[in-house]
Amino acid sequence: MDETNTGQEQYALTYDAMVRANISPGELWIHYFSMGGGVDEYEVNAYLHGLIDLPEHERDCISQAVNELFDDLCRQRGAPYSSGHNRRSST
Repeated sequence: MDETNTGQEQYALTYDAMVRANISPGELWIHYFSMGGGVDEYEVNAYLHGLIDLPEHERDCISQAVNELFDDLCRQRGAPYSSGHNRRSST
């Protein structure tokens, strides 16, 4: 799978995890930004709706923020990271 398809799949699955956990874009952005995320709320929201692509490190930071919020709320499968990065369980 090429980088474009991987990024597209990542944003879709990340958005799906947000919806399942009822995480708002604003709530996500605050957590993402507090972790050192480098894009604004508008860009995060556009990425989550497939309107723009972001660099791999920003996509992974968004996934990390979703996963942390997700883990606080439930124990289902969370958002994926790009290839080469593993999601570690907090249990």
